[in-house]
Amino acid sequence: MSSASYATQEDPTFLWFEQSTFVSTHLSSVGYGIHLTIFSIVTYHVLKIRPKLWIFWLFFNTSLFAFGTINLACSIRYNENAWVTQRGYPGGPFNYLIEQQNHPVLTLGNSASILASFWADGLMLQRVMVLYQWNWWVIIPPTLFYIACIILSVLTTVQLALPTQTSWTPLSLPVWIVLMILPMWLSALIVGRILWHKKEVESSMGKEEAKIYTGIAAIVVESALPFTIISIILLGLFGDEDVAQNLFVSLMVQIECIAPEMIILRVIRGRAWSTRTLQRGKRKDAEEPENKLEVLSHMEFATRSRNSELLTGQLSSTAGGQSTSMFEDDSTRNGSQVQKS
Repeated sequence: MSSASYATQEDPTFLWFEQSTFVSTHLSSVGYGIHLTIFSIVTYHVLKIRPKLWIFWLFFNTSLFAFGTINLACSIRYNENAWVTQRGYPGGPFNYLIEQQNHPVLTLGNSASILASFWADGLMLQRVMVLYQWNWWVIIPPTLFYIACIILSVLTTVQLALPTQTSWTPLSLPVWIVLMILPMWLSALIVGRILWHKKEVESSMGKEEAKIYTGIAAIVVESALPFTIISIILLGLFGDEDVAQNLFVSLMVQIECIAPEMIILRVIRGRAWSTRTLQRGKRKDAEEPENKLEVLSHMEFATRSRNSELLTGQLSSTAGGQSTSMFEDDSTRNGSQVQKS
């Protein structure tokens, strides 16, 4: 047996970069399988239930799936170029992955991921508007932040498409950080609002029925919590410029598409939070004091009626007793007078 070593003779840092990029595509493929399942379920329910605005929800759901598909396909093609079709690139696959960030295939994949981010953040922003009942003091700041994200993302995509540009440009890093802060912000607003109204909804519907709106599953889906968790991880890795970020970038796009699709599924099945849900909880709280006053007034009226009846009965019995004794005294007097006479 030959003792020759066939291990790649490459700088460990460069090798780890290639490994993380390679593995990220496989992780994204796993996420895509889940994405395909969720997309099929949502499409089935949209076509079966045909809710209000069902055409819009079908378009929204299909667009998210298309963005996820394009992003994964572009990642696979880009990696194929680095390790297979363009293997003879000067400096090897590592140099190709670093220097070809402006490749049309990668630019298309980045554009798809940015569009998916617009769709996902836009839906979460709409959910915040519903939960906070269009309270402008709450809505305006994230809305302005959302518009800023759109502008910066477009500029970054254009910049990365230019020659001699890499992913670590002065503009792209802050934009990625901003794009990840927005869903974290919106998730915090949604979770806070659900927990704030939890008792109201439970008191109006009962704890078992209210679990649809206040349970752990509801909070996880409504707030797009999985996407928020990955965003937090990536935020730390991006800030550190850690190569491990490559493991999560492609997967994040699939999770970014799955999270709003899960919200759509709750909306079309009538299980998502709505203005009616909030009003029902408030109406119940407003009715409870009135009901208590009504009960107290009925109790007070009944007590007064009972007391009146008792008082009338006592007076009647007292008067009847006095009349009887008077007659008895008269008859006794008359009888004694007759006997004396």
